[in-house]
Amino acid sequence: MDIIPRKVQRLGTSSYVITLPHSWIESNNIKPGDTVYIIESADNLTVTPLKNREAEKGKPIYELDISKIPIPEITSLAVYCLYVNNLTDAIINLGRPDRKGIESIKTSAQSLLGLEVFEMSESRVMIKSVIDDSKIEIKHVIKGLGITVAEVAKILEEALKGADIEKSIELGQKDLLKYQHLIERYVINTMIHGKGDVRLHALVLGTGLLGIVGYLILDTASKAYHLKIRLQQLDETTKMIENILPQVASIVAQPSIKRIEELIVETATLTRELENRSIVSNNSEKTMVLTRLVDAMKLISIILYVVVCSIMVSDEYLKKSGEELGI
Repeated sequence: MDIIPRKVQRLGTSSYVITLPHSWIESNNIKPGDTVYIIESADNLTVTPLKNREAEKGKPIYELDISKIPIPEITSLAVYCLYVNNLTDAIINLGRPDRKGIESIKTSAQSLLGLEVFEMSESRVMIKSVIDDSKIEIKHVIKGLGITVAEVAKILEEALKGADIEKSIELGQKDLLKYQHLIERYVINTMIHGKGDVRLHALVLGTGLLGIVGYLILDTASKAYHLKIRLQQLDETTKMIENILPQVASIVAQPSIKRIEELIVETATLTRELENRSIVSNNSEKTMVLTRLVDAMKLISIILYVVVCSIMVSDEYLKKSGEELGI
């Protein structure tokens, strides 16, 4: 990996640009007018080219006939199913003219990283993956999920202050799905091609549970908003949760025994504090919020223990002994 310095230049009144290294442009066959994807994660940006279509020649195209399934919701789920199984050069056959179904497919594709939709007729749609998975570092994606879940905690904080968060909830749900589906795709692809190691199950469980933490907090924020629950005294607590969540994602992506130990202590302390508050609370609405936050913190604890166990049984710590048991 080369580290190449670039000057940031202004473009217009509010945009900034940098030039791409010529060697990278040549190796990825980039031409003027081509599209590249910029993947944002924490304080890093990754520039990823579209898939090399010449290298893709000969790859099979799949056709999914969902006209046999008389459930409208399946239309949007079909895109997700193809995406996570890395079958994204596919035709979705609706069986009959269905403008609503086609719009549903387009909407679903927009929520997933690196998909394009080509409308072939009023009843058939083709989806194509335009991003090379091999160019994506999954640890950056997982860290991005952690930051998104932390942003969800911030939505709860705003809800408890009485802010209008309906739009934020909708955007939060979309962001959670985007990261989770990309991680699922990576995990399934890894398992199919036998690239996994003993830590893969920690990645699967860790990211899955982290997503559940996000949805739990998001649901709490929604209820707090609609029930008009105002608990500004929880500001400090929600800020602490916001701070912990990206660190948990980093641990799942790049396990570290030392950092896990610190996070386990922080999480246990915060969980006890929330439990004590819920016990002495005589306000049912406040108790509901506190109880849900306790549940979220307990899920975080489970994530940390899963990662610890995966490290313990890895080659780094567990090796075959040359001795035999003399029992």
